[in-house]
Amino acid sequence: MTLYRRVLTGQVAPGEHGKFLAAVEAALDYQVQRGIQAQYSVWDSLTGNASEVEIISEFESLTELDQFEELSSQDQEFATLRSRVMQSMVFGSASVQLYRRMV
Repeated sequence: MTLYRRVLTGQVAPGEHGKFLAAVEAALDYQVQRGIQAQYSVWDSLTGNASEVEIISEFESLTELDQFEELSSQDQEFATLRSRVMQSMVFGSASVQLYRRMV
């Protein structure tokens, strides 16, 4: 059961949707190869800003979320992959929220 959710929200830069999706897929593949056990999904806005996206990572335990955060801060190759995702987004549009399941 999903207990923790990490949500990155932002806007994809005009004309960069293909690069964005390729970068996200590469980063997600790398995470799986490194043993990060999470469910991932990418959402595109249907209303409001058409370039708004959410990358959702769902974790079953705080330990799994911690493993993701550790990989993010210590693995240079993963940092490079994540920077490619951010490069395809509008500068300053990204934000991250962490959620805990309540019910």
